[in-house]
Amino acid sequence: MELSLHGNADQFFDLWIRSHGLAVHGDPWRRCPTVPFGSEPGHTGGLMASSEVRINLFHGDRLEYRFCTPSWRQTRRAVPLAEVLAQVEAVDPRRCQRLLLGESPIDHPDFDAILARCKERGIRGVAVETDGRPLAREALLASLKERGVERLFVVCGGARRSVHEQTMMDEGCYLEAMEGLKRAAASGMDLYLVVPVLRWTVRELDPLLDWARGLPGGVKGFLLALPETGQVPVPMRRVLLSYAEQAEAARRVFDECRRWKVEWGFTTRRGVLPCGAGGALDRFGTVFFDRMTYLRHAPSEEFARVAACESCSMSQSCPGVEPAYLEAFGAEGLSPIPLEVSMDWNLKRANTLEQRDFKNVSDFDNDTEGNGRALLRINGHCNMSCAFCFVDRTVPDFDADDILGQIERMAKRDPSHLVLSGGEPTLHPSLPRFIARGKELGFRTVEIQTNGVKAAVPEYAKTLADAGLTKITVSLHSVDPEQSDKITRLPHAFGKTIASMHNFRRLGVLTQIAHVITKANYEQLPNTVRYLREEFPEDEGHLSICFGVAQPISDLVYTWVMPRFDEIKPFMKAALDYCLETRVGFGGMIGQGGYPPCMLDGDLRYYQGNLGNIYRSADWEDQFYKAPRCAECSFDPHCVGVRRLYVETYGDAEIKPFQAELPATPDARVVQAPVVADGALVMLRRRKDDATPVP
Repeated sequence: MELSLHGNADQFFDLWIRSHGLAVHGDPWRRCPTVPFGSEPGHTGGLMASSEVRINLFHGDRLEYRFCTPSWRQTRRAVPLAEVLAQVEAVDPRRCQRLLLGESPIDHPDFDAILARCKERGIRGVAVETDGRPLAREALLASLKERGVERLFVVCGGARRSVHEQTMMDEGCYLEAMEGLKRAAASGMDLYLVVPVLRWTVRELDPLLDWARGLPGGVKGFLLALPETGQVPVPMRRVLLSYAEQAEAARRVFDECRRWKVEWGFTTRRGVLPCGAGGALDRFGTVFFDRMTYLRHAPSEEFARVAACESCSMSQSCPGVEPAYLEAFGAEGLSPIPLEVSMDWNLKRANTLEQRDFKNVSDFDNDTEGNGRALLRINGHCNMSCAFCFVDRTVPDFDADDILGQIERMAKRDPSHLVLSGGEPTLHPSLPRFIARGKELGFRTVEIQTNGVKAAVPEYAKTLADAGLTKITVSLHSVDPEQSDKITRLPHAFGKTIASMHNFRRLGVLTQIAHVITKANYEQLPNTVRYLREEFPEDEGHLSICFGVAQPISDLVYTWVMPRFDEIKPFMKAALDYCLETRVGFGGMIGQGGYPPCMLDGDLRYYQGNLGNIYRSADWEDQFYKAPRCAECSFDPHCVGVRRLYVETYGDAEIKPFQAELPATPDARVVQAPVVADGALVMLRRRKDDATPVP
């Protein structure tokens, strides 16, 4: 059924169009002709090696912004074929998982030739962004599918004529657009509906979703396009919604999509400002995480700080509020986010459009001969959901034969130490086989990294020990049962984790605890080590703790859970002093741990026992940062530095070189390696065993 919108939206829109006839001068759309679709904008160097690439075939016709571009037909111009083909040639087919041809490419005069070249080059996942009208053409969808198009992103204003035609600025397009959508749903290609969220479309979201679910073949996903205030002409900003209104509309749609198992999300990761969402999207915390990641990689842009920023837990991660938004809506309704709220946001993939590279094999070099370490992630999924976890929990169990093959390869390289991790490795049904194979191949240490929940059952723990398990590292991030279960989001897990450690210690398996230090638990460090010593006395076997600061090892970690080294230092020193007094082993800080001794006043009592355990992954130079002044430090030959994202968040003022007597390292050699300092690429001497000496 088709009705006119009630209220003032239609009247305002018609009046505005008649009185202004406004065209957007120039192209305020910041997306360059080729950008990764759904990922961070602004990258140019090496862009086309991205797994997600966008190529716009028209300038001056931004589908999601047609509502404020009444002259889009006049400003629209096709990108020359030679320019488009040059961009297609630059795409790496081995890495590209999706190529989006954007801004109504079907009408491009050379569209057939462009699609043909994509197919010749073997580019996978070709997708088309369009309005629905062209899809009503006879045999077009069959032709698209035959030529390799797999997905359709169709911009739609609403299920009613008046709303759709006003949004698309295309009088008389409604019937063809709806027919095109029906045909697209039945085509066998993945169909995503894209809806600009405006004051006159927000009431259309539920009816449109209901209508779309009833289409033959249905829709794959329902995506909301949130116009950026600064991209909309000032007179037209009255049709935009505040962040709170956007968030409430999104919550309603996302709930329905989850209910009906339809994928959901925003068209870009910019999304909604967390402090303006009013708690409406707290159950969909992924969208806030995506915004912070997006803005971290976005081109330089001005943001404003408001009063809410002063006490917000995200103040170091969030750049602030867009000035254009403040001009339109003010700062009213922007509230600081408490740490207990931001840490409780759960990272869950909203749709299959998000592509992440999951690395499950890591070989770690070590300066001590015959002391290498190989880590193998056998899955990504987990029965816990810690906010600071850097593993993609959507990854299922890897094939058992593939894992066994990797174990054999690692044994040939260095059969010193095999670590089986996840996700949660005990969820993999073939874990005992993997342990046994590692032992057969001669690994001196076979370790699993686990939360221990499943091994709370004594029989299962014995199965792993009998297979050849020699060491466990159990994750435990609070010794308060209630707080621990809140962190892991798994009720009653704390007691099971403790029980599993007792089981393994009785079986003679070396026991280590992995304790991640966050903004929420660092003050409890002294109490944590005291509890662990009392619970696991020395006469029952050795106990050690692997300390790690919650740092963004991947783009899956919230930066706002990361504490500053200066704020945790007094608590960390008190905890380590207790460990030294009571013979609790500890480590994990240097090397991949990214906690250099200058952060603890250069006190080498905390590091001397671990100088032979400095592990470096193959890509450590890409992950870590060293300031030029680090070359003055006595510890420089041993140190890999601080993780780069820590420095991006807090700066490098805490890095302070010190002088001390250290063991000689005659096998050390130095290599020129690039690091970032003050935004520039500089050269810094770094140690690496297999490098060619610097003349």
